[in-house]
Amino acid sequence: MRKLLVPGEQVIVDTRRHGSVLVLPALVAVLVCGGVAFAAGWLTRGRLDALLPWLPPGTGPWLALAPTALGAWIVVAYPLRRLIAWGRLRYTLTSQRVLRRERGLRRSERELPLAMVRDVAVHQSVLQSLARSGTITLTTGQAASLRLDDVPEVRSFRQLVLDAIDELPAGVGFPGADDGAWPGPAGAAPRDPWQQDPRRQDPWGPDPRRQDS
Repeated sequence: MRKLLVPGEQVIVDTRRHGSVLVLPALVAVLVCGGVAFAAGWLTRGRLDALLPWLPPGTGPWLALAPTALGAWIVVAYPLRRLIAWGRLRYTLTSQRVLRRERGLRRSERELPLAMVRDVAVHQSVLQSLARSGTITLTTGQAASLRLDDVPEVRSFRQLVLDAIDELPAGVGFPGADDGAWPGPAGAAPRDPWQQDPRRQDPWGPDPRRQDS
């Protein structure tokens, strides 16, 4: 993460999705393992020979491999995949931006500068409210947005985002507003880039309408 930081940028929060997203995969893994153990034991004891007398003797132990293979496939296809996906995805809040990074064989990364954020919305389901997690959507007032799902301590994370926006230096800004101004923090008025930095001069020269008559 330190390699991605620009000079003067500091990490405020670096987290994964809430662990509640692993509850259902863990429950499935436990049920599958229990079912596989019961089926394999039942077949190994020769119970199948009584139901299917036409099977060759000693077939039961070999048939016990079938539920084992099926259970292994289910565990790999769902619980293990969910666990790997949970470990690959990270949310990072720095003093200048919010990042959504996914690592692994297929990597992806999205970021949104805090100076462009105009709204920070929180959405929670009933279960997420109990776990104090939720979804945060950061919008810029235009087409760009960033969504973070299952953020732990979502209310605290939102407050940290708002605090980081309030603490942005006065000269930080990114173009993109419809009127040509620099968008400021959420709730703040857009900043004029020519007034923001006195070293920059208007390429069209002084506006005669602004001169004293």
